[in-house]
Amino acid sequence: MIRTSKIKLGRSYKQEAKLLSVLESCRQLYNAALQQRIEAYRKQKISLSLYDQYRDLTLLRADDQEFRLLPAEMARLTALKRLDFSYSGFFRRVKRGEKTGFPRFKGRGRFDTLVFGLVGWKIAGKKLIIKAGPTPIVLTMRNKIHREGEIKGLRIVKRQNRWWADFQVDIGPAPEVKAPRNEVGIDVGLKTFAKLSNGENVENPHFLKKVLPQIKEAQRDLSSKKKGSNNRKKSKQVLSRISAKVANKRQDFIFQTVAALAKEYDGFKVEKLNIVGMLDSTRPAPEGMTEKNTRSMRRNIMDASWGMFISRLKDKAEEAGFPVGLVDPKGTTQNCSDCGTLVRKTLNIRIHECPACGLVMDRDENASRNILQAPNDLGCRSVSEGLPKGTEVTLR
Repeated sequence: MIRTSKIKLGRSYKQEAKLLSVLESCRQLYNAALQQRIEAYRKQKISLSLYDQYRDLTLLRADDQEFRLLPAEMARLTALKRLDFSYSGFFRRVKRGEKTGFPRFKGRGRFDTLVFGLVGWKIAGKKLIIKAGPTPIVLTMRNKIHREGEIKGLRIVKRQNRWWADFQVDIGPAPEVKAPRNEVGIDVGLKTFAKLSNGENVENPHFLKKVLPQIKEAQRDLSSKKKGSNNRKKSKQVLSRISAKVANKRQDFIFQTVAALAKEYDGFKVEKLNIVGMLDSTRPAPEGMTEKNTRSMRRNIMDASWGMFISRLKDKAEEAGFPVGLVDPKGTTQNCSDCGTLVRKTLNIRIHECPACGLVMDRDENASRNILQAPNDLGCRSVSEGLPKGTEVTLR
């Protein structure tokens, strides 16, 4: 399993200037490679591959001293591999008939990550030494790598005027999956962040909603500043700081929530949600909702970060050997969890009342019970993985 260990970096003004210079060189390489692909197809109807551009980079490094001083693997991973990934995503979306989004040129300030493999850097005590440019860049690591294992890669990332080292660490094979003894179904929502199948709530902190007036004020202030001015840069930094605080609080909340669930339960079932489709602004408003309410709902979905929660839950469960089942969301809200009767509800109906068996409960708790009872067949980590042959596993 590969996991990330995040390290805060200290640096001097000179070292930061060197890092920014390397970032700028990689940004220019990315844009040049994108232009090369566009021109090759426009003029010759040729689609350049990643390895075509690897060869061209070798020729460029032979003639250009600026790029010759950069580690070759870092330049390939940071610019060319990233561009190829964007192209692959573009063609994948075209094939699926989704909204495409052709790869864009990167403007200044839109390129903030350096990607390293196993070469071009080393650790000496508390120092991280980057071999880029005529002299090495020496950075101080403010905290320790908290994962034990072989380091497989490194990313240097600039976030909100701070620099971080993200080490990719191989922590060994995942433990065998155990049959759960205390499994729980989880229905994520907006009113409450999550409703568990045993009736417990995880309250939604609504981090974005609390600072939305500040964000709107900062956006108004930014729009009134002249482009390219120092005042505009200062206003942009104010807006960035507010957004960063929201993102940090949200991540901390999700990590703590997942850790608490992993202590309490040893198996999880969640819906396999199409979050991208929910956020599609071209879709019509759901029944019983106005367009204004729909926009607010999409903003709240983004604030809830269900995707981050499910991803973190799967990672945490994998490390512990717990199964995580992804179930089909169809019918989980509308069907009765006791008798299976279809009870249709719009989004504003918050109580489930079954006319067949008389069950009355919160609609989200009913949904979480249906999730727990649903078959676990949508690409999840199998409950039976790692169990002795012949062992029977009953899905509730």
